[in-house]
Amino acid sequence: MKTIYPVSLLSIVMLLSLLVSPARAADPEHISSATSNLSGRQILDEVSKRHDRPYEFEIQEVSLIDKANNTEKREMRHYKREINSEETRYVLVFSAPSGVKGVSLLTWQHQGTSDDQWLYLPAYGKEMKRIAKGGRKNYFMGTDYTYEDLVSESRDKFSYERLPDETLNGVKTFVIKSVATDPELQKETGYGYRQLWITQDNFMVIQVEFFDQHQQLIKRQRNFEPVNIEGQAWRANKIEMDHIINQHKTVTTVSERRFEEAAVPEKNFKERSIIDGALLQ
Repeated sequence: MKTIYPVSLLSIVMLLSLLVSPARAADPEHISSATSNLSGRQILDEVSKRHDRPYEFEIQEVSLIDKANNTEKREMRHYKREINSEETRYVLVFSAPSGVKGVSLLTWQHQGTSDDQWLYLPAYGKEMKRIAKGGRKNYFMGTDYTYEDLVSESRDKFSYERLPDETLNGVKTFVIKSVATDPELQKETGYGYRQLWITQDNFMVIQVEFFDQHQQLIKRQRNFEPVNIEGQAWRANKIEMDHIINQHKTVTTVSERRFEEAAVPEKNFKERSIIDGALLQ
């Protein structure tokens, strides 16, 4: 059900030092023969199979950098919990600085229907505001991520076209074009399509480009500093989202990560816990 980081929450979400070999070096000829006939969807399914985890908690340091190189730093906590095969929930909450502390985004991602999202702004009272369906393309709290970027991807809502393979910074990658096919999502998305670069050795998303309805490049996400968390699963410790049009960048660095169920109790995804500040304790 999930991918990329996103999504995503992806996410996710993913070149230089990023492109290190996995724990077991793979023979290029073996990679080519084993993957030459994979479809785009099969490649994304393998990404999900290797890297998705049902429970995930991260502490992230977020830097917002404008075209004059002015930088605003924030700290954020990210919670993810897979409720069942049809629903996954996410919470993003800012823990610093004081001007944004407590601001939270709650997402209930559904497999067969549209996702639900609520925003909590402490300065505007003890109430969460639902994000309208048409608001998915809006940007979240001054970052270069839209609301639709902040969840992982329900693959049944997209088509995945495999494009010719490319070598990116010396590493062989699959290149996939992702287009929304779900009618509701087509109405809500701010993208015409996205293009993903996925390593052929460990099926890790290392770059994503986002295009508008006129095929103009909007922004580019690159994932750095990969770490092997267990088995075949990897995570990027640094993610850069470079908004080409706005000349703005969001850089996210992960300082802590946990995967046990206890790190993301179900109560964290309830309105009362968010409003009461329980996720910041």
